[in-house]
Amino acid sequence: MRISSRCEYGLRAMVYLAARGDERPVPLPEIAAEEGIPAPFLERILARLREGGLVKATRGVTGGYQLARESAGIAVGDIVTALEGPLSLVGCVPDEEACARAESCASRVVWRRLDEAISGALNGITLEDLTREAVPR
Repeated sequence: MRISSRCEYGLRAMVYLAARGDERPVPLPEIAAEEGIPAPFLERILARLREGGLVKATRGVTGGYQLARESAGIAVGDIVTALEGPLSLVGCVPDEEACARAESCASRVVWRRLDEAISGALNGITLEDLTREAVPR
């Protein structure tokens, strides 16, 4: 299992916004330059995060992006889900109808437990946690 560049960059951008803690929107070129993310790719990432209700965008000369809610209320799992969709390693875990063997499949138990562990870990870490623990002051 690998985390996509979209998730990696999206998390970095969100941590950058959380660490800024500004009331003013942060311009996309600033985030891109500071985090080393190609601006066109970051624009698509931020669009998904906006659609997911995690960031808000302001147009105009003083426009840019900012968190849609407090950093303590945004979990890493929220970001991953907004960028990648539901957190599941295999299709049969969230959708039993995806496989005719779902009810009697022993390996499905493994995948379900892994999904629960991953979801628990990602939802147990907030942007506030990351900025407090990992961002130099």
